[in-house]
Amino acid sequence: MRRCSGLFTEQRVQRTIPIRMEMVLDQVCSNCGNTRLPDGRFCLFCGDLLSESNPQGLVSSQSNKPPVYSPSAALADFEYAGFWLRAWAGAIDVGLEAGGALAPTFAIDLVLKHFGSLLGISPFVSKVATGMAFILILAVGSWLYCAFTESSSWRATVGKRILGLQVVTADGERIGFGQATVRHFMKFLSLFFLTIGFMMAGWTKRRQALHDIPSDCLVIRVPPKRGFSLLCG
Repeated sequence: MRRCSGLFTEQRVQRTIPIRMEMVLDQVCSNCGNTRLPDGRFCLFCGDLLSESNPQGLVSSQSNKPPVYSPSAALADFEYAGFWLRAWAGAIDVGLEAGGALAPTFAIDLVLKHFGSLLGISPFVSKVATGMAFILILAVGSWLYCAFTESSSWRATVGKRILGLQVVTADGERIGFGQATVRHFMKFLSLFFLTIGFMMAGWTKRRQALHDIPSDCLVIRVPPKRGFSLLCG
């Protein structure tokens, strides 16, 4: 009787160990080893896709259930955009933003040159005011430019559209204006970290930069048939 009881206990232990190991593995990212967040589908640290859990938090390696379609599976048809493609697109956008800000700034400078003395404004103050106007116009203009274009049917700025890139959600859908706004201002965080945040697009799992991760966005390359067109949506 004791021998049978011992065999029964050993079999229960052997069945329990794989389940417990799967529970532990399900709680960490298989790519970087960091602890996953509750209800998180993607790792916050490296952007890797995490395995889906059942309601009990257990994952069976011998499950015979057919795979369930997930919207994120559609992203498998696309290729993530790497660092250099995004860098060239960003250079085009920065040039457009700077050019767009220079035009009204030049007009302000002309007005202050001709009418500044009549208003009692010294040339030095006029130059300072012109410089501050450029910074303000560039800041607001770049925000509205990025937020509106990336949340539009284009899903991209002009620079990204020229290179055949799109900004989408983790499910492959179009991002909203608020999400695009968060993504834009998080670029300053990428910039303050000695631009390392931008370079993260070269080595993260889903080619995400630092500003893509909090807003849960992806930059993908679209098929040629949906490539560059500045006229069609």
